[in-house]
Amino acid sequence: MGNEQANDFMGTHLMTTHAQKRMSTPDIKRNLLPFEEALAICLSEVKDPLATEQLSLMASLGRILREDIISQYFIPPFNKSMMDGYAVKFADVENASVEDPVRLKVIGDAPAGTFNTKVIQSGESIRIMTGAPVPAGADTVIALEDTISIGEDSVDILGCFKDNHFIIEKGKDMIPGQVIIKKGEKITPAVMGMIANCGASHINVSRRPRIGILSTGNELVNPGDIPKEGQIFDINGYSLFGLAKHYGADVSYLGIAKDNCEDVSRFIESYYKWDILILSGGVSVGDYDVVHDALQKLDVDEIFWRVRIKPGKPLFFGKKESSLIFGLPGNPVSALTNFLMFILPVMDKMTGKASTGLKKGYARVLNNCLLKPGRRKFLRGKFDNSSSHNGVFIMSEQKSGIFRPLVESDVLLEVHEDVKYVKEGDIVKIYYLNNDIVAS
Repeated sequence: MGNEQANDFMGTHLMTTHAQKRMSTPDIKRNLLPFEEALAICLSEVKDPLATEQLSLMASLGRILREDIISQYFIPPFNKSMMDGYAVKFADVENASVEDPVRLKVIGDAPAGTFNTKVIQSGESIRIMTGAPVPAGADTVIALEDTISIGEDSVDILGCFKDNHFIIEKGKDMIPGQVIIKKGEKITPAVMGMIANCGASHINVSRRPRIGILSTGNELVNPGDIPKEGQIFDINGYSLFGLAKHYGADVSYLGIAKDNCEDVSRFIESYYKWDILILSGGVSVGDYDVVHDALQKLDVDEIFWRVRIKPGKPLFFGKKESSLIFGLPGNPVSALTNFLMFILPVMDKMTGKASTGLKKGYARVLNNCLLKPGRRKFLRGKFDNSSSHNGVFIMSEQKSGIFRPLVESDVLLEVHEDVKYVKEGDIVKIYYLNNDIVAS
């Protein structure tokens, strides 16, 4: 399997035959692509969004809109009561108090779902429910708890809120022709509610990206199997499957291929074409890193290999026909970092999402961290939301083969290649790890 901790500079005498075929210089580091350049290349290979399909609103959670949602109605379609209480004229009750209540005649009821056609005159009121149309002549609703019913025909008003008349005006939420949700937005529960408020039952969205995930390595076994001496469970296959599913893909776990070119090729060839194929492990420069050879055998066009980042340096990116192929390192944190920083933005562009990749921001660092310069760092971090700090701690454990700190992290902190020391109080760019809903 690949060893991300291999030296950046290696003599040709340490390189395997398949690595020698790819480069003629012993200066491997010279071939590393900067982060921004590698990401731009990946995104440039997405020429057109995926096909559009029409779904019922109930089936659309997590999808990306391919059309603007435009209101056809006034919402609300009438002046609507915000409270259970009494519809009145403000001029009648503006001086009401507990000590000096105002008594009004009750001339009817206005339940939700009905429309009372009576016109309220001075000295009159109508009982009203939350969500009901406010009768003509009324400009204020008095909450039920600020009243005392006097029989069936009268009510005492004990007070009036001058700054809130408890009425939502017609068209306050939306008006006909107004764009409510723009093309490229993700369907969240709140967005579903807004679309429903427009009266739309079916919407046009992008189809899901089809993603296949293949793990490689003689040492890997699936959870549920009993590992033999020297074997470990396949972390990457399951976590990458979860990430792809979480971010809206139609994803299939293809299994575990052995560390030989024939087995890797057999697994890839036995499945239909993917929008994205993800291979985990076998992309470094060791004797058992066979993914390059397998992809070459299958006539995959290699676009780049190795990126100047940490973790995740031995990243392969290639293409065959319309399928994009990513080869990720075997170390779990490296593999997941590559997914989040490269594959997720590609997925988002495929679906026409308005913004691509993880949500970004800035945070104040709360502890010191010594770094080795030379590669862009993506460090695991955890928020401290106490009133005295409101910043982010850099996790003490940053080794790419140790998984638990990533599970406990809230963000990835981006640190430039030249930085040798991050100190308390520094402001750094962060990527939020827990800001997206699970797609349906």
